[in-house]
Amino acid sequence: MYRNKISDLITWKSKKNRKPLIVNGARQVGKSWLIRYFGKEHFDGKIIEVNLEKNKDLHSIFKGNLDVKRILFELGLALNTKIEEGKDLLFIDEIQSCPEALGSLRYFFEEMPNLHIIAAGSLLDFEFKNQPFPVGRVETMNLYPMNFYEFLKARNKNNLVQLLEMPYKEVPNEVKHYFEEDFNLYLIIGGMPECVNYFIETNDLLGLKKIQDDLLYSYQQDFKKYKPNMNSECLLDILENGTKFIGNQIIYTKLSQRFTSPTIKKGVDLLLTARLLHSVPNVSVSNLPLVASGKQFKLFFLDVGLLLRISNLEYQNLYIKKELSAAFKGMLSEQFVAQQLICQKEQNTFYWARTESGASSEVDFIILKNNSITPIEVKSGKIGSLKSLHYLLENNKHIEQAIVFSLAKRGKENKIEFLPIYWAGQF
Repeated sequence: MYRNKISDLITWKSKKNRKPLIVNGARQVGKSWLIRYFGKEHFDGKIIEVNLEKNKDLHSIFKGNLDVKRILFELGLALNTKIEEGKDLLFIDEIQSCPEALGSLRYFFEEMPNLHIIAAGSLLDFEFKNQPFPVGRVETMNLYPMNFYEFLKARNKNNLVQLLEMPYKEVPNEVKHYFEEDFNLYLIIGGMPECVNYFIETNDLLGLKKIQDDLLYSYQQDFKKYKPNMNSECLLDILENGTKFIGNQIIYTKLSQRFTSPTIKKGVDLLLTARLLHSVPNVSVSNLPLVASGKQFKLFFLDVGLLLRISNLEYQNLYIKKELSAAFKGMLSEQFVAQQLICQKEQNTFYWARTESGASSEVDFIILKNNSITPIEVKSGKIGSLKSLHYLLENNKHIEQAIVFSLAKRGKENKIEFLPIYWAGQF
């Protein structure tokens, strides 16, 4: 399967001042597969893979002194291989299982800069809370579920991929009909690589539910690792109830009726750290840089397919009628766009809402595009009046362009560009 991050890894490999790379992300987003594929396709030497969760006997190598030449020699001895600088790729997987290995990365940069070394793991952000992050001594890369472009590539929909690669102004007007089937499938399957691969091999949506259930169960099992700092029942409440408020400003008390707001807030922060949820804060658009205005924020889920599954929403008839994107109050469409933007813009995804008492104006997303503030609205059905977006533009003359993603309309009216929703991750 193709992943966009391959190009980032190729750039990293050729850097003169290359640092050890940490690939971070939620469980099962494809970190290990990506690194193995990269090593196989772009290194002349060997891939030396060390899994510190499976091979705990190797932890002792990192628990002595942090002499990296000694560490490399003993790793080679334990693995019965020679690790060659400048030729081989050393891949340390599940590095969070051994904090000393994480701490050693800074010394590889200082004392062995020619070694290509990549570390990956889940829940790394928790480990970074327990020890100083080696600022300036490592690079980081975040991996997310497959976006819609990668999904199409995986399904060998090369004609659709070519359309997404074109400037959208050159794309035929009737593009909706070309993408309709795959867009609706993506809302159900999502971008988790195991789910995508299973459907490609079997064309079976019923069996897919079991794969998604297993993924969700593995995330819930991780909750046990957070004790005694957090009640796992509170985390389950947040995860299940949070799906009912996707795209809505969060009020903690709505996420659980069994726990206090401070406890719920702590649980939300923990799930954000685990990357199962993403926070999109309310931001002021009066000028740059964009600064969060107060404590208001919205939550989005890791993946749209898992969101649909955990919500237990019946989609069969909606899929057949091609009404899936507009169902559930447009929740899936807004999650779809959020997922594409977060993957593309990393943490620079916001929304806007008036904070005055009694005010109700809100615009779904705010991003920076070409260093300009760009509001984004998502419409799953008819376009409507766009009152909030017009209010925002009328009261902020410095904003030169806004985007509306929908299935209903294309073209430009004054400052507002109407684009097909499929372009949310490409435009």
